[in-house]
Amino acid sequence: MERNRAKIQDVAMLAQTSISTVSRVLSGRKGVDPATRGRVEAAISELGYIPSAFARAMRLERTRLVGLLVPDMTSSYHALLSQTIKDDLFRRGYLTMIGTTFADPLMQRSYISSFISQRVDGLAILSSFFPAPLGTSGLSGVPCVFLNTFLEHPQNPSINQDVSEAIRAALEDLRRHGHEKVGYMPGPETKLPILQNYLGVLEKEAPQVFGAGAVKICARTEISIMSSYANFMARPPSEESLGFKGRCEKVGSILESLLSEGVKAVIAGYGPDALALYLCLRSRGLPIGRGGVSVISFDHVSIGELLSPSLSSIEAPVGRMGLMASESLQRAMEGKSTENRKVEASYVHRQSVGPA
Repeated sequence: MERNRAKIQDVAMLAQTSISTVSRVLSGRKGVDPATRGRVEAAISELGYIPSAFARAMRLERTRLVGLLVPDMTSSYHALLSQTIKDDLFRRGYLTMIGTTFADPLMQRSYISSFISQRVDGLAILSSFFPAPLGTSGLSGVPCVFLNTFLEHPQNPSINQDVSEAIRAALEDLRRHGHEKVGYMPGPETKLPILQNYLGVLEKEAPQVFGAGAVKICARTEISIMSSYANFMARPPSEESLGFKGRCEKVGSILESLLSEGVKAVIAGYGPDALALYLCLRSRGLPIGRGGVSVISFDHVSIGELLSPSLSSIEAPVGRMGLMASESLQRAMEGKSTENRKVEASYVHRQSVGPA
């Protein structure tokens, strides 16, 4: 008999007891004679028996499974957030199935349908769009928690970043260092709602610090890491998916435009764009920070302090967000009330900001 094919009937036969007794041992219920329990446990070990998760789910009406929807696992931000959620849910007794959508609405709907069809107890959804008319109607009845999704009328608990004070602090730091013009690179903001949120907050805060027209919104960098990965097996790869080299070319073009307009300070909404900007400045022999171009980036995994010069950053506590998400989802799955929550980002001044 193959070890992975053993059935509960086989365990009962080897242990010389009934199927119902084996079931009671498996569920940990009391009322089983210790000697019988010992024979059942020995039979389970000998046969390598693994109980049917689907049978257990039908009996208990719970699967202890959670679906996690992520737009991009090549992003260190989403990878760390996903890892934190997955590990904390495991500690709480849940296993996590992960679906990566590359911000594709069709993949997003397919994963959600698949998760629900497998009777997950709940869903955690990161940085995803829910355009009309679909909205979140397909999630009716499924406990969910949203992170960085910014729904207008959330029906489920959401956990988002509050970046207003951090963005204002970053702009004021540039102003104190004598900068009168600032370029902002929004990154692939059509793919990630969190980047749209950054842009919206910056457009609100900038006029209050610099006055109207002082902050120039640059072209999007459509060649994101996620599209490069999603098109890795394309033959030939698409024009907008040429990897980091293509990103550097795009960022270099943006930099030339900003320099021609006298801009000596740049904020990158997307971390990989800041790394490309560092390379572009170095290749042109331009200093970063003092005596050159000041650079600030949104950086949620604290790589900024490892660069040279160290990168001034707007940072959010990613680990805390992940723990809040798993806690909120467990409460929702248990039928308890949950609230929308926010975490405050902070601005960290480092060497990449210098005098204009």
